Amino acid sequence: MKLFLLALVAILSIENAFSLLSPKQCTRGIINPKHTACCQPTLLLATEGGDDDSSSVLEGKIIYQRTFYRLTPGSQVSIPNALVLEERLRFQLDPESTKSGYIQPIQGRTFIFRKGTSKDEITPPLYRFDVGSEDGKPHNGPGTMDASIATALWIASNPQLIQGDMLQLGCDSAVSSVLGCIGAKLVLGEELGGDNDWSAELLTVPEHHIPLPEKLSHLTLTDESEEALKEALAIAKNFDSKQVTLKDLRWSTRLPAGRQVDRAYRTILGSDLDFSYPSSKELARTVANYLLPSNEIALASTKEGVAGASSSFGGLGMDMGDSSSSSTTTTKKELDPKIPPTFVHVAPDTNEDLRYLKQFLEKGFKMAVESGYVSLERLAFTFQTLEQGVDEAELEELDTLELKDDLTKGFQFVQAVHHPDYSGQGTGEYFFPLETGEYEGGSRSTWLEPEEGGSPW
Repeated sequence: MKLFLLALVAILSIENAFSLLSPKQCTRGIINPKHTACCQPTLLLATEGGDDDSSSVLEGKIIYQRTFYRLTPGSQVSIPNALVLEERLRFQLDPESTKSGYIQPIQGRTFIFRKGTSKDEITPPLYRFDVGSEDGKPHNGPGTMDASIATALWIASNPQLIQGDMLQLGCDSAVSSVLGCIGAKLVLGEELGGDNDWSAELLTVPEHHIPLPEKLSHLTLTDESEEALKEALAIAKNFDSKQVTLKDLRWSTRLPAGRQVDRAYRTILGSDLDFSYPSSKELARTVANYLLPSNEIALASTKEGVAGASSSFGGLGMDMGDSSSSSTTTTKKELDPKIPPTFVHVAPDTNEDLRYLKQFLEKGFKMAVESGYVSLERLAFTFQTLEQGVDEAELEELDTLELKDDLTKGFQFVQAVHHPDYSGQGTGEYFFPLETGEYEGGSRSTWLEPEEGGSPW
């Protein structure tokens, strides 16, 4: 096994290895293939000197895993090369097994926004956001949030869509929407507040100073899992409750017939939602009911904002009262009437069930649906180390950052807006034929399962 690990290290050292900045000898480490997902409490670290050397070299040091994400130039977005997003993870030697060379994850996950580029270079940092540091739980390793990161970069690359009241369905940890909104603000060139001296040390970059786009009135995070909502709550606490709140909304549960939603939203976001043929109907139905109409006259008379939250959230430790922007706050900038209320869902391009969602949105609710592709490039670098207690900004001064993996993942987005004649409130059988079973190409059944022996459409 040791020979196998050393062979892999040698492969990483071949002459055509990608290097940023000036080359310099550094500690080379690889994760045991059995633990590449970093889902175990500890990871095995091997170096050219063997296990004993790795333990002695890394004692008293923080080990950093840095991964850079960006959308490739061929991605279908409004603003190419908008941002680069760095994910920074930390490890240390497992104090219970230092002789064996095991390391363990520590602290939360840090995301650092950097100026966008298509070149192979490290661009200046713009903003830092920490995730998971409040609850004390360590991160679960690299490569576990690719879909959320792809969604965030897509939002940042289409910042014009982020305005009014925004709803995220199935928010999970809320990383995709929160990072996406922060990224959109950076791309729009809006002031973040606080210290804007980007040439200063990284850790002095302003944190949590109203980092949401000025046209975004409110962000509502929803999920069906209480555990996910607790994770989202940890992020929401960084913001004023007038900016970000949580809401109990179960999109996979069918709305009762004839029931109208109490509020509607200008932007609805989904990131890699888990649905199949049956539940894609409920997702489409939820989107159609909660999305504001595109008709400007109807839009002016439709109540927009954040509904009061379920009292069941009291146990999460956050006041979930109504913080509707339409009644309590105003945006700094007028909304762009040329941008219709929009639903967006981003998911890996291997998700075959996206076709059901597109079909139900288009034929079941007469919505205009577009789809496209984005490509996420993930540049994972070899470990870097600093002595414990040393300012993390010193990482920016290290001479070398050697590439370990360069992976590209494909994602597909679905974008939908209401029919221009739809007036809202679920009115008109013509616009919601799925509710009567009369949608084009489908059976007359309004229930989840297709009729036996018939086409699902």
